[in-house]
Amino acid sequence: MIIYEHTVPAAVIVLGGLVAVAVSFAGYWFYAKREWILAPMIGFRALFLILLAWCLFMPGLRSVQTLAQKSRFLVLVDKSQSMTMTPVKDATNRWQVAQGVLGLPWLATLAEKCDIDIYSFDADVSGKLALDEVTHLTPNGTSTLLRDALKKTVGRYQGLDVTGCLLLSDGIDTREAFSDWSLEKRPFPIYSMALEKDAVWDEEPDVRVETVNTPRRVTVGWQSELKAVISGQGTKGLPIRVQLLKDGAPLQEQETQIPAGGGSREVVFSLDHSVVGISTYSIVLPPFPKESQTNDNQFALNVQVLDAKNRLMYVEGTPRWESKYLSRALRESKTVNPAIFLRGPKGKFMTFGVRGDVAPDMQESQLAMFKIVILGNLSAEELGEERARTLVKFVETGGSLVLLGGTKAWSPEGFVKTALKSVLPAKSFTAKAQEGEFPVRLTDQGRSHAAFAGEVAFWEKVPPVLSVFPKVIPAPAARVLVEAKTAEGMQPMILVQDFGQGKVVAIFSDSIWKWQLSPDALKNKPYSRFWNQLVSWLSPKLEKTEGKSWDVFMDRDQCFLGEEVEITARWTGADKPPQGAVVKAEITMPDKRKVPFSMTSQMNQVVDGKSAPVFSVKFKGELAGMYSVLAASDTGGALLESDTVSFSVKPFTPESVPRPAAVEIVKAVTVNSGGVFFESAEELDRALAALQPKKLEQEISEFKSLWQHWAIISCLIALISIEWIIRKLRNLT
Repeated sequence: MIIYEHTVPAAVIVLGGLVAVAVSFAGYWFYAKREWILAPMIGFRALFLILLAWCLFMPGLRSVQTLAQKSRFLVLVDKSQSMTMTPVKDATNRWQVAQGVLGLPWLATLAEKCDIDIYSFDADVSGKLALDEVTHLTPNGTSTLLRDALKKTVGRYQGLDVTGCLLLSDGIDTREAFSDWSLEKRPFPIYSMALEKDAVWDEEPDVRVETVNTPRRVTVGWQSELKAVISGQGTKGLPIRVQLLKDGAPLQEQETQIPAGGGSREVVFSLDHSVVGISTYSIVLPPFPKESQTNDNQFALNVQVLDAKNRLMYVEGTPRWESKYLSRALRESKTVNPAIFLRGPKGKFMTFGVRGDVAPDMQESQLAMFKIVILGNLSAEELGEERARTLVKFVETGGSLVLLGGTKAWSPEGFVKTALKSVLPAKSFTAKAQEGEFPVRLTDQGRSHAAFAGEVAFWEKVPPVLSVFPKVIPAPAARVLVEAKTAEGMQPMILVQDFGQGKVVAIFSDSIWKWQLSPDALKNKPYSRFWNQLVSWLSPKLEKTEGKSWDVFMDRDQCFLGEEVEITARWTGADKPPQGAVVKAEITMPDKRKVPFSMTSQMNQVVDGKSAPVFSVKFKGELAGMYSVLAASDTGGALLESDTVSFSVKPFTPESVPRPAAVEIVKAVTVNSGGVFFESAEELDRALAALQPKKLEQEISEFKSLWQHWAIISCLIALISIEWIIRKLRNLT
């Protein structure tokens, strides 16, 4: 099929061609000698002009080829140690059952209809494997991250057509203490089957501390929660004493019970932090009678109590997607100590990081404890005029205010109805959110702002948002950092302005949480990076270092024997570190030995809009117990060091604990993904063999340009040349 790609209107090209032909004819008719040769000369000239006009249409030849494509079917095989467990000695184990499933006819039948991609997983997901490679694998993984494996697999196939996924796993996840994650939705159906028949396990009594979670950095005078997950089996429902020790001394004690068939329970302790410093908290479970595995009955961690610097208050209305992701980002932040208030049932506030009797009163005396306040989706009535006036004074005297907003906050009954109207970076805006998918981009002011500092290419790939409050007119002193592209044009979305001695930020979208769900969010973390850099810019600069020059943190707070922990040190000093500084991590072992490790320079991070040197080292704990780490550099006799932080190495792996398969978790994963859980291999074989993947077709267009083809160009040259030669030979003017 011939297509034309001209941009000049066709009528103009046709008219121009006709005019050229007419002028040529008139020139020959009035000025050339009347001879018989005149007719072919006019013909050659006319053919040349017509062919030239055709070329101006820029013709091309396009051919379309339709190719059939196959959908994909995925297979995930668990290769952890728990797959070798059996309730009875010498019985067929879970791994052998999984291998038998892969040997059934369904695989060959389905392979004729779609592409089969097979992966194995334990703590990580392997690359694509051939079937014979899977059959030769050894199930020796020391941990299973089933939830992470499913997330990574979904991420790999985002945007591709997947017919389904076969999950061959016992459902045990050594990181997730509870099973609520199994209710998450998946973009394609997941199929699975029982790898183990119902049987009575001969279990000896065993209790263990699975995980302990508590804020590792808290503010003096506040109260936090320490949550311990206790697991076990064979306890026959007898009570378990859970003891909490502080620096080796008994502090609190509670009782809990594990179901007779085994399971987990969460125990919550309340911690008061009245003194600045570092304390070691231990959860201890007294051994059960006849319990042989007792080295997992204790867990310890350090909690650092800081002074009142860089406190942040976040007050939100009814919980929503934005509050979910922002609360998580603030609690994980290394630069602030957040107090989070979420409005719960009957208008009562749920609190995180503060005493239970503290409420977001926002009185002047209370706000004096904070440096930054974030207001979420609150109406004028919920906020109150008195609180609004106190917040205005808070900003005037040097505090920072983030108006996160929302449908209620940006309505006529929201912030604009309170004293906060005087500090808003926008003169007017539309109260009703416009929903859709809106690409965002940084303005010139945004590219140079500390909240979006770093490589330019990173912020050019920020995902779109799902809502904007359009027609925002910035206040005279406001700076627009981010714009959203709508049908009406670019709309201001994130604005900042100085007010008095403080700063104000307004966000006219209630869906920047979408940045957390971008395809590369696990790697680049645009959402937490934005908030960390924004909060860092809002924090008072003179208090940011807390007298230290290095900040040290780990990629995890606990691990098992033989697993690696990455220790990272980041420069936080007011000035640049000494040129060529050698940074070491001094690690105190459980036996009190202190061992220095040289740290390697990494890619710099951005803090307050400035490049901050980062160093790291990977460490593998060979002893069970508590480790503490500080980072230090010694240049010219000046010792620059960090605070001490800690991590623990657990003496066992849950993969080695005999226990039944977590069948209910696998069932929940399949049901909530739209898949099926089969009770037998025969049912699975029939169902998967009968699957009918969607027929996919892809059109491939091939385009060849005709107007610049050598044959056309040769014709043009030949026509004009022949006419010119005849004219010269006949001596025509």
